[in-house]
Amino acid sequence: MRGGYGRGNLCRLFQETGSLCPGGSEDVKVLVIGGTGTIGSFVTQELWKRGYEITLLVRGLSRQVFPNELETSVVHGDRRDVSLLRTIAEHNFDVVVDLACYEPQDAETAVQTFSGKIEQYLFVSTVDVYTKPAAVYPVTEDAERNPRKSFAYAWKKAQCEEVFFKAHREKRCAVTIIRPAHTYCEGVTPLLQVFGWTTDHLDRIRKGKPVMLHGDGTSLWSSLYAEDLAIPLARALLNPVAYGKAYNIASEEIMCWNRLYEIVADVMGVPLCPVYVPARVLGQVFPEKALWCVENFQYSNVFSVALAKKDLGFATRTSYRDGVTRCLRWFAENGGFDNSDSPRFDFYERFLKVWETSMRSLTETLVRDTGSVG
Repeated sequence: MRGGYGRGNLCRLFQETGSLCPGGSEDVKVLVIGGTGTIGSFVTQELWKRGYEITLLVRGLSRQVFPNELETSVVHGDRRDVSLLRTIAEHNFDVVVDLACYEPQDAETAVQTFSGKIEQYLFVSTVDVYTKPAAVYPVTEDAERNPRKSFAYAWKKAQCEEVFFKAHREKRCAVTIIRPAHTYCEGVTPLLQVFGWTTDHLDRIRKGKPVMLHGDGTSLWSSLYAEDLAIPLARALLNPVAYGKAYNIASEEIMCWNRLYEIVADVMGVPLCPVYVPARVLGQVFPEKALWCVENFQYSNVFSVALAKKDLGFATRTSYRDGVTRCLRWFAENGGFDNSDSPRFDFYERFLKVWETSMRSLTETLVRDTGSVG
């Protein structure tokens, strides 16, 4: 039975270990939307290991490389192609794992298309749906979810969640939501910067150049190796305990930004040369480039994973140092970082020169005009 939270043969396949008993007519068919990215590539591999019959709906293959023996069906197309999505929905899938839903309208279309045709819809959202700064830390799954509209990514993800939760309440299909914190793997930066996801800051660290950190570098953050997310996500599939719930998935290694940068520099074997700049200043000078820093990075990101540990057996298996080592090795073997000496990043040097000159002048003026106190 699909729809209405059917708990027949499909749910009996779920074991306490979270594994399946595949075989014959009871094989479980999973549609993964966006299964080749940072998270999706590991999710796809984990589901394959567990015996699921997998179909990927992707716009194009990312740089991630699957093992040769991994067998999946791949449909190339845009999830916003309603006709294509309806055709796919007729192939009797049991579960949809959605890693590529960013617009509320896409969520509405998915619900309309798959209602009554699947057992479970698993939506990969984000911890950014929570109000920032949080009222209390660590942030639990029942914390207020009211991101600012200026943080469009988070605001839209929160709206998508509401669409899926409504579908669950109406028993159109069982819904489970996964809220990952920052997740990385080989091919993407394990260390974010004030300007987001480019890797020129890693190049700067490697070359001994000054590198910007927001604030004083003491707000808290966690970064999770993507493979560690794939296991609890797989355990949520066809798991009645997970129906109607959302789960934070974040590294249990919580560190300040200073420490994250120090670890990267240490793995590289070079000293770190930090320059601290208030997030407010970065946002005023670089309203687009520094958007994520202003809306997200400047606030402590500390999330409770107690529910995921209890229901899904989540654990941080890869230390940040080990994950960084893997990623830096990948970059060394695949063309290196974005070149910080490129004219593309001239703005970075210009800002640093003006900032450091201005701060020296301001400090001298304050000392001269206010005198020494205490």
